[in-house]
Amino acid sequence: MKTISSWLTAASGIIAVLFIFACNKTSSSKSNSSIPAGQSKLSVYMMDGPIQMDSVLLDITQVRVEVDTATAEGAADNPNQWDANYCGWGRGPSNKSLIWDTLSITPGIYNLLALRNGTDTLLSSSLITTGKILKIEVTLGSSNKVYTDSTTSYPLVIFGPNNYFTINVSRTNVADISNNEFQIWLDFNLSRSIIFWNSQFYLDPYFTVFNDVVMAKIQGTVLPFGAGALVTAVSGADTLYAIPFWTGQYQFRNVPAGTYSISFTGAHGYSDTTISSIVVDSAKTIDVPTITLYK
Repeated sequence: MKTISSWLTAASGIIAVLFIFACNKTSSSKSNSSIPAGQSKLSVYMMDGPIQMDSVLLDITQVRVEVDTATAEGAADNPNQWDANYCGWGRGPSNKSLIWDTLSITPGIYNLLALRNGTDTLLSSSLITTGKILKIEVTLGSSNKVYTDSTTSYPLVIFGPNNYFTINVSRTNVADISNNEFQIWLDFNLSRSIIFWNSQFYLDPYFTVFNDVVMAKIQGTVLPFGAGALVTAVSGADTLYAIPFWTGQYQFRNVPAGTYSISFTGAHGYSDTTISSIVVDSAKTIDVPTITLYK
């Protein structure tokens, strides 16, 4: 959620397209379900860092997870050992047993722009072999496209030779909600993932993997509904973007601690405004007073 592509224009309207979408809110409650020995439950949520388009449709056909069965999620790292698979210092030992488990999903077309402003979808909730979660692999079909307005669509071509992309996962990105039950949030940064070159839209996926249990949120409402505001939260080098729903509601998730200035950039002749000194210092929801823009 670091940048917004200036070469795209904001579009209005809703595209009549069939997509599979299940909206799920975060739950940190302890599970009462019985998990078989040698297995863990993994829930993977997906959300979107916005881009100024009407729709971004991904044809998701399969999701797999790589697990190191020799290292449990709660095991201590060895900070003096380089882990080539994990691409970092720690974890050890080197005699790991790596496997890929295929997660249970509902294959189909997902409209990522329906997942903005704090909305997420439960991509999968599956039993996997117990171990350290290393990577998530998402395979795409051939029906990927973008709508720059409510009627104009373009194919979205996967950048590179493969029809899948791999997301590295670190221990701090995995939320332990109970014994052998884990959650991961994938924030699809569309503005860094979609490239327009030589009259073609390409997908080069860029994800932020985060732990929603320990990260803060900022939320509020900007009025009137027709202002078409772009909301920007800035703290030092951290810049977050939100495109409110038609109701004016917006939310930032995965917010680092800091003091933020929030700017509301109006469209359709509405003026801009900024509020300052929004302090985020813990994993809680910060409610911003309702902002009204005027012509």
